[in-house]
Amino acid sequence: MRRRDVLIATMPPVLWAIAYTVAKPAMERFPPLFLMSLVYAVTALALYRPWQLRQTSLWAVIAAATLGASLQSALIFSGIAHVPATMAILAVQSQVPFAVLAAWLVGQEQTNARRLVGVVVALAGVTLIVGLPNSVGESSGLLLIVLGTLCWGVAQAIIRTKSRDPGARLMGMMAAIAAPQLLIMSLILERGQQAAMVQATVSQWCAVAVLAVGGFVAAYSIWYGLLRRHRIDEIAPFILLMPLFGVLTAHVLLGEAITPLVITGGAIILMGLILVVFTPTVDDAVSAEPLPPG
Repeated sequence: MRRRDVLIATMPPVLWAIAYTVAKPAMERFPPLFLMSLVYAVTALALYRPWQLRQTSLWAVIAAATLGASLQSALIFSGIAHVPATMAILAVQSQVPFAVLAAWLVGQEQTNARRLVGVVVALAGVTLIVGLPNSVGESSGLLLIVLGTLCWGVAQAIIRTKSRDPGARLMGMMAAIAAPQLLIMSLILERGQQAAMVQATVSQWCAVAVLAVGGFVAAYSIWYGLLRRHRIDEIAPFILLMPLFGVLTAHVLLGEAITPLVITGGAIILMGLILVVFTPTVDDAVSAEPLPPG
């Protein structure tokens, strides 16, 4: 990866960490599926332009939106309600190996041992930062989270192989599909949507806006733009920076302490990312070979 793309790839996890930290009041007020339907509705309003010519196959957009947005959000947020926060954060990181595996099975991308070792090393750093689960009794919630990350990983492989649109345009189309899907699921499975809208404070509505604009409009536009240019096993491990940036954001905004364990875990994550980023691919090796004399 070029240095410029490496820097760009760090932006989505930074935006996700900031957005989810700032948006915590909104998550406490709104039912989760309803909240995500609002977030995707704002994203669609910001990015979706129905008059623009679509380059990606309609089935691919629908599949990516259903798997990578609607089902992912429904499964993960339903699971988070039944497990401790540390277990949830750790389980969500399984989306990285799932994305790499899906790229191999669906997208037919070949990886190598050094890059896989980098992913494992980075996951070990996440484990140090987040902490190991203290309970095994929340198996159903954990299963829902893992299924949600699996859906997200398959969606990334579909986007990587089938997307032909710029990142922002693709995100707009996906959001326009995901918003009504999540609203229907919310109306069937949840209660209190009207009360939440009436009782929400100005700060809570601002939190919704931050989550939508920062965590989805900006972050996913950048992410899907990178996914068009790079292999999944190159960029997916950058997601593992999110717990590190989340801790730093909580320290700056909420005054939470940074422990030596967090510093050690962050260093291990960076070591894993170095292995991933600076491992040459087959394409790199081919392009580096000298041309035969003509």
